Formats: sequence, C-alpha cells, structure tokens
Amino acid sequence: MSATKRSPKIIALIAAALTVALAATPLAAPVRAQGGSGADPAPACRVRSGASNVNVRYGPNAGEYGVIGVLYAGQQLPVTGQNASGDWYAVTFDAAGSLAGPREGWIAANVVETEGGCDGVPVLADPGQPEEIDLLLSIPVLPTLDAESLRAIFAHGQSLGNDPRVFTKVGDCNTDTSYFLSGFDQDNYDLGPYADLAPSVDYYAGSWEHISLAGQVGFNALSMLDPMWADQNQCRFSENEGPLACEYRIAQPSVALMMFGPNDLINLTEEQYADALRGVIDLSLDRGVIPVLSTFTWHHDRMWFKSLRLNAITVEIAQEYGLPLVNFWRAAQDLPNLGLVEGYTHLTSANTGTRMFEIRFTGEEATAGYALRNLVTLQVLDLLRTEVLEAE
Repeated sequence: MSATKRSPKIIALIAAALTVALAATPLAAPVRAQGGSGADPAPACRVRSGASNVNVRYGPNAGEYGVIGVLYAGQQLPVTGQNASGDWYAVTFDAAGSLAGPREGWIAANVVETEGGCDGVPVLADPGQPEEIDLLLSIPVLPTLDAESLRAIFAHGQSLGNDPRVFTKVGDCNTDTSYFLSGFDQDNYDLGPYADLAPSVDYYAGSWEHISLAGQVGFNALSMLDPMWADQNQCRFSENEGPLACEYRIAQPSVALMMFGPNDLINLTEEQYADALRGVIDLSLDRGVIPVLSTFTWHHDRMWFKSLRLNAITVEIAQEYGLPLVNFWRAAQDLPNLGLVEGYTHLTSANTGTRMFEIRFTGEEATAGYALRNLVTLQVLDLLRTEVLEAE
C-alpha cells in the first residue's frame, strides 16, 4: 500500500466532518430557468427499487465487482452517471460501517425504475478494481521466510519450554473443523504428487487433529484476547487469561496457524481488527510462538470491499512484523465459487474419498476450499520445519 495513503481512522474523521458541514448548510432554493415560462427545471434523475432489495456494486459489472451496499425495497438514490452502454447507473449512497459516509456505487438499470430527467445523464469511465486487489494479487501464496528472525522467536520459545514439534490452530469455523488437517493424524490422506511433504506430516504428528482452545466457531481476532471467550474449565479466568494465552500455556506450541475473517467482518471495524491482530501477534512473540498469518477467501455479494480491506490489513501487518503469510485469498481465486459453499462462509469439501474428512491431493486441491487450504498449510509448515525448526 502507498505510504501516503490516509489511514481508515483519518478517512472516517474527514467523512464525519463533511457530514456535519453539509448538515449545517441550508438548502438553496431551486434555480429557475432564465427566460421562458420561469417553470422549475425537470427534477434530477433518481433510481428507485421495487419490491426487492438491490445490490450496489463497486463497478458496472456483477461478475467483476463486489457488493458495497444495498438499496432497500422502495428507496431511491440520486444518479450521477451511467456507463457507456447505458445498462448501469452510477449512484451516490450513504455507506455505513467501514466505508463511512457518501460513496459512489453502481446499480444495474434493469432492476430499478428511473424518475426525473434521466436523458442527459453523463457517461462515466469504469472505476477499475480497488487498489487492495492489486496488493493481494502481488503477494505470493507461499511466503519467503525471514529465517534468521524466525529462528530467534523459536529459540525464545525453546527457552520457555515450547515443543518444537507442536503447532496450534487459531481462528473460527473454518479452523474448528475436522476437514482442516485432521486426516493427517488419522492416516486418512493421499499426498499424490506432494510425497516430498511426508516428513512434515510425521514431524508434526499429534498436532493435526488437535482441538485448539483458540480455534472455535464464532471467534474473531479480538476474541483471542478476551477472557469472556476462554474455557473456564481449563483457563485461568481469575487471571484474565484469554483463549490464546490459555492455549499457549496448555499446548506449548512453537507455531500458530492463524486465519481470521467472517466474524471479523461482522463484528469489528478495520481499526479494531488491526489493533486486535497486533495484540495477538505481540502475545505470540512474547510466548515464543511463531505466528503464521493467512488471508481469507470471500464471496462478492456481501461486505466484499471490507473483506478486501481486512485482507490488506493482514498483509500489511505481516510485512510490518516480518512474519510468514499464506495468501489463501489469492490461492482460492481459481477455485469454483472462490472455494466457498454457495451463499455461505464455510469452505467447500471435496467429498471424493471413501472416508469422512479424507485429505487427498489428487486434483481435489484445484476444486475444493478445504483441500487447497490443507495443502498450502502443509507446505508452509514444511518450510518452517526445514528452514527454521530443524535448521542448524
């Protein structure tokens, strides 16, 4: 990201100031046409939805641009332009949440009705994709490790008693599932053309199907640090021990695999997510645990732009700390439906094996979200084993 780009907090403050200023400015009386009858000009062009909600997208193409807002049934928005073919209208709408304030979006012409003088609406250029997409496409799926820095973290963890052969899982519903990695501990896998990864399957034996206190359905980055979310039967609630600190104390891992996303989109602002992720990383480094961050895949039809922002924040913070990053967002771009169950946030499973939760890398990694995530996770753990944990 450009060093000169304003932070989300500054953008929110500017938007709030503009909103106050506009609210304080009295509306001018309508300007009458000069000469003629002196009648008021035709009202400005607006679009109105019918009985159903209408998606507002980042650009004039449903296949390429994600949803950034909704025009609810019966509501209307002012039109600022149209695309060259006239089948999409540019509109101004008041965005909520992380988008903060008035924004321009696009609505398909065939799902709305027009009102007012729409004949002279100007043609606007395609806005192009958000800069976050360029950033995410520029980051490789697997990282190049800063081995010297990671060995220092590992050595610190060894001095605290961490187990070099143990990793743990940190995240939400896409982590708290037997589809993610468990098959390696159950001898329920086929590495296919990736047989060279077999030593790492053996090295981390016992961790693959471990149920983490910091990897549970409903968790977000902030949950990791909050004692309210900790297991009171295993964690030290009286000492304000959150799920992540509790997991580190009990499991004593050397590596933590971290993927946040869906619950953060719903419950956290961009600033809260960034602060929480830094808190998670700082706690990990203090305990001598190597954090392996990951971007997440997301569909186009809900909170698309915010998902890009959270992924970009994850990339920027990984770079800030010099930590390994698995760019699962980029890896999943070639999967059917981006590797997601239709209309929901769970990854897809291959379901092509003869046993439940079987892990197969015989083509399934090109079609199913969990198969691909299992592969790239095993690959990054193999890199850590060979370049950091077992390196002389």
